[in-house]
Amino acid sequence: MRSLKQTVSRHVGMQDSKVSPKAPEIGLVLLDMSFKPIACDRGAAAILNGKNGASIRSEPPSSLPKEVLDMIGSRKPNDLPSTKMTFRVGDSEYSCRTYLMEPECGSQAMVALHLEKVSSIADAIHAVAARYRLTAREQEALRGISMGLSSKDLAERMNISPNTVKVFVRLIMIKMGVATRGAIVAQILQDQSTPEDREDRAFAATA
Repeated sequence: MRSLKQTVSRHVGMQDSKVSPKAPEIGLVLLDMSFKPIACDRGAAAILNGKNGASIRSEPPSSLPKEVLDMIGSRKPNDLPSTKMTFRVGDSEYSCRTYLMEPECGSQAMVALHLEKVSSIADAIHAVAARYRLTAREQEALRGISMGLSSKDLAERMNISPNTVKVFVRLIMIKMGVATRGAIVAQILQDQSTPEDREDRAFAATA
């Protein structure tokens, strides 16, 4: 008789096999001082090739996005550590931070690029809706609020009355624990930012 542990393990394994591989959100690329890619991890290879990270090899990309090349090419080596920019690959936007790697023992210096996906507004809305357990209609109202729509415009968009819109907005505020539309938008923007941006804001608030 099959044990309960074996049954559960088999069930979990079947569930995992059905989950589509998620596109990577971070990656690292190493460049020589002529800005030619010499190494990268699987995440960066997948990002720059516009694929998920399940079946791609960690091989240096043949080229970098033009925005990145233009950015680092216009900087002096000592200015690279303070450089940050964003670029797009397909429908996704990524931030890129540069670091100058100066190894000891006479080894050649390198430039490291840290790539990280910038959450889209749709991702942020979905994250907020999931966190506060908003209904589908409340999420639709939340999307309209993020677009700056008035209650009248949102009512037309949702095919409901302005008073019903106000009810949805009030329910969203109660669930999120805020008192204004501005506070709702602020929460969405907080979820949209990168982890590093959130850390910067937190540091500024305590400074």
